[in-house]
Amino acid sequence: MGALKVTATAPGVVKLFGEHAVVYGRPAIAMAINKGIKVTVEEGGGDSLTILAKDLAVKGVAIRVTGNSIEGSVIDDSQLSRLASYALTALRIMTEKYGGDLRGIRVIIESQLPIGAGLATSAAVSVAAAAAYARLINVKLSKEDIAKIGHSVELTVQGAASPMDTATSSMGGVMYIKPGVELRKLSTSLKMPLVVGYVERELTTGELVKRVKALYNKHPRVVEGIIDSIGAIVDEAVTALSGGDYVALGELMNINQGLLEALGVSNHRLSNIIYMARKAGALGAKLSGGGGGGAMIALAPGVEDKVAVAVELAGGEVILIDVNYEGVHVEDYS
Repeated sequence: MGALKVTATAPGVVKLFGEHAVVYGRPAIAMAINKGIKVTVEEGGGDSLTILAKDLAVKGVAIRVTGNSIEGSVIDDSQLSRLASYALTALRIMTEKYGGDLRGIRVIIESQLPIGAGLATSAAVSVAAAAAYARLINVKLSKEDIAKIGHSVELTVQGAASPMDTATSSMGGVMYIKPGVELRKLSTSLKMPLVVGYVERELTTGELVKRVKALYNKHPRVVEGIIDSIGAIVDEAVTALSGGDYVALGELMNINQGLLEALGVSNHRLSNIIYMARKAGALGAKLSGGGGGGAMIALAPGVEDKVAVAVELAGGEVILIDVNYEGVHVEDYS
């Protein structure tokens, strides 16, 4: 092995435009944010691989390793322990592809983001763990390589996953995806002063996808029109991003939110903090991700603090964010 200790930090991700419509082949836009997940991988001695989810209210997990074969798994099925399982899976995939000995390896996960709020923490853990372990064993990987490994991790753990979150977390910036057709970084140096508000989720993304599918089956012409409109919003948002047009972006966010509400994927608490953010001066605000609670984003240049206070008063938890253009960042301490 090379370095004795490596830390990789991968950004979380918000969905700017295109949720749910992306399931039906329409494009979407995601953005890496300047808060994320830090994964430290170090040589510690002994025979066990230890994964600690630090400051995440979950106990460390000791996993026995014989050679490169991992025996056992994360100790419980809590959301936080599942986060540790992404790191475990990343190391398993890395050793299968590139070798290395997991005996005595210690992994520490630290998060600046709430878990389960729709901010792509699982993608960030997958990307950061793969990047850190690659540096530890002196394997040179591009950010595109790391994104592919991160996607493999999410596929393994979840059974299904879009490459959008892991690509955005690995490569940074603002990413455009058209499923099965195109995945590229958009050319923009625009600052994106966003307020993230989040509330407890009532339904999972999977349940909400099924709800939209049922609505589609019942009213195909109507729902197809909504989905087409969301796709058109994404195309206009690409132009607005390249032109630095905050006003147009805000308008498109508001229209996108109205269409998502028409699909039935928002809820009262989430919609309430969205409308309060707009009332406080946000140019645009919409849910971000699957919906059913979870995260919203408000574009609030110059009024971030005012919007944050409004969202908190309306019952939401708040994070102030901007775009991360770097993607995954690795440091070693050898």
